[in-house]
Amino acid sequence: MLGLDCVSQLQYIRMDHNLLTALVERWSPQTNSFHLPVGEMSITLQDVALILGLHIDGPALVGHNVVGAGRRWLSWPDCCDDLLGQHPQRDVVHVDPFNPRVSSKFRMGQAQAQTCLPLRWLRWTFYRDSYLDMNELDFWRHLRAYILFLMGTYLLPDTSGCEIHLRFLPLLEDLGLFSTYSLGGAVLAHLYRELAEATKPKRANIAGCIHLLQIWCWERLHVGRPTLHVPQQVSLDGLSVGYRWNQQFIRQLPAGSLSSYRDELDGLLDSQVTWEPYTTEIMSQVPDICLSGRIIWLARVPLVAWTRVEWHLPDRVLRQFGFVPTIDVHPMEPKFVRVDGRGKSDTDGLVYYLHYIGLWEDRTAHIIEGRPLGDDTKNLIQHYLQWFRSWATLYMLRPTSTPPTTYYPRSPSERYLRQYLLDTQRAVHPLLSSNDFSNAENVIRRIGELALDVCREIHIHDDHFTEEVHTRFTEDVHVGFIESISTPVLVDPYSMGAGPSSFEDSGPGHDYFSYPTQQPSPARVEDDILPVTVQVEQHLLRDRPVRPPQHYTPGSDALPHRGRRRR
Repeated sequence: MLGLDCVSQLQYIRMDHNLLTALVERWSPQTNSFHLPVGEMSITLQDVALILGLHIDGPALVGHNVVGAGRRWLSWPDCCDDLLGQHPQRDVVHVDPFNPRVSSKFRMGQAQAQTCLPLRWLRWTFYRDSYLDMNELDFWRHLRAYILFLMGTYLLPDTSGCEIHLRFLPLLEDLGLFSTYSLGGAVLAHLYRELAEATKPKRANIAGCIHLLQIWCWERLHVGRPTLHVPQQVSLDGLSVGYRWNQQFIRQLPAGSLSSYRDELDGLLDSQVTWEPYTTEIMSQVPDICLSGRIIWLARVPLVAWTRVEWHLPDRVLRQFGFVPTIDVHPMEPKFVRVDGRGKSDTDGLVYYLHYIGLWEDRTAHIIEGRPLGDDTKNLIQHYLQWFRSWATLYMLRPTSTPPTTYYPRSPSERYLRQYLLDTQRAVHPLLSSNDFSNAENVIRRIGELALDVCREIHIHDDHFTEEVHTRFTEDVHVGFIESISTPVLVDPYSMGAGPSSFEDSGPGHDYFSYPTQQPSPARVEDDILPVTVQVEQHLLRDRPVRPPQHYTPGSDALPHRGRRRR
């Protein structure tokens, strides 16, 4: 009834902090988008609806002040007693229901105002093995507590990580009315603001729905994407897209370093981006709530999350919707200033943000239209990229005095190829160092097994490598075969399925969850092409412009260190 079924089915996933840091470094608060070599990309209302399965088309998540002198409740503890049945008492000892040996005392946060509830108190107090024996009043109180806990831990968490503001509690009095609010728009506005705050040099952490940010990256970029147990489409069973990234489907989560992720994003190719991951097959499996707000996916409107307002700008990322990117992009509202609730505890949000709430209510009048992509629009995309690169800040790495000597794999397939190279070197090294080839048969068999493993993992389709060749390779090894493979053979790089990031770009990437298809090999212009190693070296050592340090670039040692001012 509340539209939170999809969110309740999403499991915890381990956060890739280095990947999130690399993404934050490329976030531009001026455009609410990531600046990447392939153009601007951003999290939109479409991603919120399809990944989390939240309602996005409804009234803004904001309300009147109902606590204070002359209002409905005199204090926030009184509001808690009415809607939750109780509030934390400083002298009451609570016991952890999951570990009876652990106990604690709780109090309402934010000093004398008492405007926050401890999340651990909500969990300890309202957890039950069964809710069947409750009366109706207690059941609705427990349901309000669960929604508060879900908002404070997953959807709208703050940097404290342990409290939830009580401003949302009065909205839960009428749960039927609460289900009509644009909770997805509030989640996106909150994440936009946290990304903007995280770009400040003095900010060391980030809040908001980080699961949404990481799953969005996995859906659209090959950078940091984990390996799944099955490469084909995962059945959603009527749940949102985020369900297919639950922990039981992930086999291996790559743990890349911050430097490697920076380098991968610096060299991001168009073929490593899935611009439209939500295919027709996906749309047919998701529940109705994911598609209920489809009409406003392209609405250029402000998003309201009580005390926070952020602009949703789909016209900057039209390629994510299958349209041609345009250079006719309007900036944010000139008078737009980011404010929050500090110092405005008595300010009525419905009155203070009346202008932005009015724009949101008129959201269907601000739908962006675009030209669909086609074969005749490639020149328009190149024209957009030239315009974008003329003003955007793309690269994070500082200029190097010497060429790079370390290669960072840019996708799971390249990680398998790198591991295959290292394992092959370890197997061959004892033969070359001792000049004893008595064990050559076992070494060749081992290399063949490694090659087959790589083919299975990254699904390389090779018509010339049959089971008969495999049998000869693993069982009927003889000296003539060893001599036949000792002569290096020049292979056409365009006929290999090793992935697009080792050679030149070959166009937009394919959906990671669809079956791989054999791409037609382009006709070779000349037979005397450069060796593969030379092409790879030129690809890795190509010159790239360097992003200059800016005031919102965190963690850069190129920034000047300012001393603290004396008070």
